[in-house]
Amino acid sequence: MAGQSLRLVLVTPEVTLLDEPVAALRFPLHDGQIGILPGRAPMIGRLGYGELKVTGIDGNHASYFVDGGFVQVKAEAVTILTDRALLRDEIDASEASSELQEAFTRVAKTDAEAAARARDQERARQMLAMAGARR
Repeated sequence: MAGQSLRLVLVTPEVTLLDEPVAALRFPLHDGQIGILPGRAPMIGRLGYGELKVTGIDGNHASYFVDGGFVQVKAEAVTILTDRALLRDEIDASEASSELQEAFTRVAKTDAEAAARARDQERARQMLAMAGARR
């Protein structure tokens, strides 16, 4: 089946969530979305926050929220290293809403604090968007 599928390895600091063949992937990079199909040229990228959409070789789809990290595409293997990955159904919309509100009200005194606040806002927005899409 070489050339017809990709091997996806999805890893968090605690556990390897997935290590299986897939037909296609779509996920956020820090500067936009990317789709990966078999035969993709090698690359390394920085992940953004948002939906990792996995199309299985059986045609079924799964969606995960990825919380930043890195991706490597090499040959027919895609390795995603992320701080956190949640299935769409595991996202707590009320918790994400609270995180967004906290990030909006947090006062930033330095450039680093302002950047962290912006990252937290984007993360919470993406989680809310995914939680709302499952309804």
